[in-house]
Amino acid sequence: MKACRTWWGILWGLALMTAALAGDSVRPGLEPLEKYSYGYGLIENADEQALVRALKEPFLKGLNVQAAMQAWFDGRLQSSQGKEEAATATWKRGLTLLDNLEELPPTAWGPIPDGSFRVRASFTLSEKPDVALDVVEWTVDGLKQYGVLLYPVKRKPEVRYPLILYCHGAAFGLSLGFMPWLADVVRMGYVVIGPAMRGEELFTPKVLIDGKALTCEGEIENLEGEVNDCLSMVKAAWKLPYVRPDEFAMVGHSFGAGVGLLTAARFGAKAKAVVSYDAWLVNPQRYYWDRMNRGANNWLSWADFCNQDVASQLAGLKKRSIILNANMLQCPMLLFMGGAYEGSVFHLSHDDFRKVLDKLGKSYVYDLIPNGVHNTVLYTESEPARYALKKQQAFLKRHFPPLASEEPKAEGNTAPLKVDAQNAAQP
Repeated sequence: MKACRTWWGILWGLALMTAALAGDSVRPGLEPLEKYSYGYGLIENADEQALVRALKEPFLKGLNVQAAMQAWFDGRLQSSQGKEEAATATWKRGLTLLDNLEELPPTAWGPIPDGSFRVRASFTLSEKPDVALDVVEWTVDGLKQYGVLLYPVKRKPEVRYPLILYCHGAAFGLSLGFMPWLADVVRMGYVVIGPAMRGEELFTPKVLIDGKALTCEGEIENLEGEVNDCLSMVKAAWKLPYVRPDEFAMVGHSFGAGVGLLTAARFGAKAKAVVSYDAWLVNPQRYYWDRMNRGANNWLSWADFCNQDVASQLAGLKKRSIILNANMLQCPMLLFMGGAYEGSVFHLSHDDFRKVLDKLGKSYVYDLIPNGVHNTVLYTESEPARYALKKQQAFLKRHFPPLASEEPKAEGNTAPLKVDAQNAAQP
């Protein structure tokens, strides 16, 4: 299923938002809902509105609302065909299908996929020459994937470093401008890996490797396939002789934070800590229902996702929901959220998440960053970013200590990437 992750720019003064990719299709009957970039907040038919509103609570709780949901889709199709009386009757019938609901069937998880790295190119950061950056390739689900591996140039013999998985936001690959930030994490005493994730180019802006820009195979899947990308990349990193096996911590932003939370859940006790910045799609049912209700449009490829049969949709939503899989989380979590856009679906979804974590007795800290926006972590020199980074470092040192405790020297975060001329070049 093609995706929807991009940079928010206008709404709430953010720089990141989600965007549909070319080729996404619209399920018949949903065309009127797709005409609006952001919801117009009005359902004209009172019976459709009654059904949508009645669906909300059981849908968000992960109950099996398949029959009532099918009635909503059937009514939407009839309405789009000008059959308003038939649509009204269908929506009224849907209201009768919400009694005695059961939970959705359990998710059938497959085995954690394996991986092995092939180094495609080597880079250096001009202001941080003590950190090496390799472009690595591996295969998962039959798809060739790319990412970065950052590690100390001068490693102590026979010493294994703790591993950090970095999961980036948006759908444009890894940001070159963020590599120095990751290098500083390495200088604390870690090895860092970061997948570009399926369907994405490796870097933004483009970097040519062996004369071409590397692009991960497959299609962007909105948290499902991307979790396998991360699982297999971690397994590949554990095979390196200088990486401590069978444990890692995750740091992620936006889309990547959602992927990383699910990755941590799948690894169970092997995940030692999670740092999440403004995670996207924490509760996909809430994002989905907002579209049904003509609310905020934060899942732009939603109509394409809806092309599946309803049972597959519900199963896919459950598999993507960290809330419905929170019981699998076993590590402490630091959940950051920008405080400058209070009231968004990001905040509402995290409220849902926290209620479940509290009920399950999970260990977490929720931190509303003063004046923070959705992209706070990317503005590395801003006061909100410094506030969060200080807390992030303390959290990681407590729950997943680095090999060495020395703080990296502050040398700026805008160092250009120097590329080995034999392997790669920036266009």
